[in-house]
Amino acid sequence: MNHFIQQLVDDLKEFSVELLDPGLHTGQQISAGLGTVASTAALLKSIDFLTGLVPKLVSELQTTDTTRKVTVHYTPVPKYGTFSPRASDYQQDTQKRLLPSRWLTTLSIAEMDMRPLRWLLYLLELQQSALKNLETRTTKYIENSLLTQKGDSAYAQNDRATLLNMRSRLTDAEVKLNSARTLLLRTVQIRFMPSPNLPSPYPRSASWLYLRRYAQQLLHPSEFLPGFLYNLLNGMVEVADTPYLYQRWCGVKLLQTFETLGWRCYDDPIGALFLGGEIRLTKADVSISLWVEPRFTKRMPHRSGFICRTSAETHPDYMIVTPGPSGVDAFILDPTTTTNNEIRHGKSRYLNTVEATGMGKVAGNPVVRNPLRAWCAAPMHIPHCELDDPEGRTGTVPMHPLDWSEAPLKSWVKDINDYAIAWGRLNGLSA
Repeated sequence: MNHFIQQLVDDLKEFSVELLDPGLHTGQQISAGLGTVASTAALLKSIDFLTGLVPKLVSELQTTDTTRKVTVHYTPVPKYGTFSPRASDYQQDTQKRLLPSRWLTTLSIAEMDMRPLRWLLYLLELQQSALKNLETRTTKYIENSLLTQKGDSAYAQNDRATLLNMRSRLTDAEVKLNSARTLLLRTVQIRFMPSPNLPSPYPRSASWLYLRRYAQQLLHPSEFLPGFLYNLLNGMVEVADTPYLYQRWCGVKLLQTFETLGWRCYDDPIGALFLGGEIRLTKADVSISLWVEPRFTKRMPHRSGFICRTSAETHPDYMIVTPGPSGVDAFILDPTTTTNNEIRHGKSRYLNTVEATGMGKVAGNPVVRNPLRAWCAAPMHIPHCELDDPEGRTGTVPMHPLDWSEAPLKSWVKDINDYAIAWGRLNGLSA
């Protein structure tokens, strides 16, 4: 893994390891550190691991780790029997002889040790609890993202299908856990309680020894699960492709820069940075919205108050919506990993392809309101922002992970800060 990707990975891990997951985008296989695994992927893999092992664990416990219990039976059939020691089991015949009427037989019965099963049930319930917490969080991320993925294009349909598939993966994991739990209960046909105690003696069969090898990863998931998945995948893990890692990295830096200027986010921003959506920021009595990958269509107004003007669909990476003189205004930042001039300058297209749903006025006449700025972010080694036009409506913010300086981005964000505060206070409204 090259130094550029490694720095992106390290910075995103520090903010949230979930941002390494491909999500709606394509992925790449990399050899990385033990913690370079999204928590969702790690948990789902651990559930697959444990539930897939349960049938083998039960089978081996029944066949190789059972104890033998001897039971005594008295039977009127002499086959395989011995003389009974009880006097009542003898009767006199007509010649006054004592003859056995019952014989003593012994049966060896296999009896399963419940201690390993109680511990196994405890591991399953730990996974169930972790999955429930994950479902609560991830379902909210998915539902918020679905609101932004409206549109009739193939891209929009594919994104919605991917989001629904992510939700179905959580449902499948829950089904697997329920099935494994049912198998345990059916095996012994009696109700038993889970136990956190490691069974002693511990079963010595192959699958049980394999489970013990990874027990700590299941007992302490926040500490060990990423390393467990890393080992399970032989050191190769899947993360988002480099352009999407860079896009999310830019989003994290953008959010953090707003925070250094006093803006506060009171909701969890990870879902929006991961799957797209809205991040509300507040400062004093003014609110603005940081939209992540908003999808604008020509026929359907977006919740931000903007619409696609020319093509069927367009979706900048980041759009900041602020109070303005005629309602709301927008500032766009669209990252790219290339420094090619033509590609960077091409980000100015959003000035013409995106427009507000409400009109503005000039000299009493209605006019179209487009974004005020549409800039690019690129990994360039320069100490200041670069203008593409004399008015500064387009340009490039240098954002290089290996040569990071907050100053250029902070200068760009401060213009938005000043604009939002001025119009927000003047209008007495929020975006």
